[in-house]
Amino acid sequence: MTAMNNPQLLTAIKEARRVFVCTHVQPDGDAFGSALALYEILISLGKEAVVACQDPVPIKLRYLNNWDKVVAPEKVTQVSDLSIAVDASGVNRMGTCADVYFLSPCTVQIDHHTTNTFFAKVNEVDATAAASGILVTRLALALGCTVTPDMATCLYTAISSDTGNFSYGNITSEVFQQMALFMEAGLPLSDTARSLHLMQSKGYVQLLGRALNTLRFIDDGRISGMSLNLKDFEETGALREESDGIVNEGLYIGGVEMSYLATETAEGIKFSLRSIVSRKVSGVASFFGGGGHAQAAGCLIEGEMAPALEKMERAMIKELHK
Repeated sequence: MTAMNNPQLLTAIKEARRVFVCTHVQPDGDAFGSALALYEILISLGKEAVVACQDPVPIKLRYLNNWDKVVAPEKVTQVSDLSIAVDASGVNRMGTCADVYFLSPCTVQIDHHTTNTFFAKVNEVDATAAASGILVTRLALALGCTVTPDMATCLYTAISSDTGNFSYGNITSEVFQQMALFMEAGLPLSDTARSLHLMQSKGYVQLLGRALNTLRFIDDGRISGMSLNLKDFEETGALREESDGIVNEGLYIGGVEMSYLATETAEGIKFSLRSIVSRKVSGVASFFGGGGHAQAAGCLIEGEMAPALEKMERAMIKELHK
């Protein structure tokens, strides 16, 4: 298992009394799994800690211990000795948490995105790590913390979320070494996996039906696309977060190498992108000002649905034929 070798980070945590932890907007399992595991690490070390995010904890992740302790950044009234951003590749991904984050005299970030901007005083960034949860696990071990069942649940959630339930091309042997550690710590794997991957809300199923009605194939079936508009959310009463994961359905179809889900928002058309291991969608997302990982990325295209779809499909075809 890879050891953490960042004495500045370890010293910053050991010397801090109060720590502000935050993660990125539109948080996923890696974001909150990592942040809440870090919260437990800090509490076990006798620190005062607060976890903040601009957006609320998704309903799907509310099985995580201490999820109800996550607050909006404007609720944080005390300046901390140390601020730690988790799974946020840049200041722009932190949203309003950035206003609180930079009040601390010492700033740290823990992240694994290739697009990271190294915005903190102390940067623990490893783009070869499958998830930020991998780095938080390394940190726990470097600090001599005992991995508890609750911590293991958070870290499993982080890693499983960002590896497509251990199916993406970012998997390394360390992922399974850490999983063995979590199992030894008492991870309730079956129950947690069911909550994270198998249980779906009524809203998700209703949105999935509508998205599948828009399913289209491009470039001889190598690209699949689906879309959701504002009316779909209004009529089903589904939450935005309940559309998470629908994009994967398009990638499960034989012959498909890339898939997208286009969702209408007030700001424009939000795209979630996925690809098989031998292809990359990160470059497509970056072209439109977005980011993410090689096989899982996202971006926003301003304007109406039809021209946005045309732009996206053109970019994906170009990427396929490189």
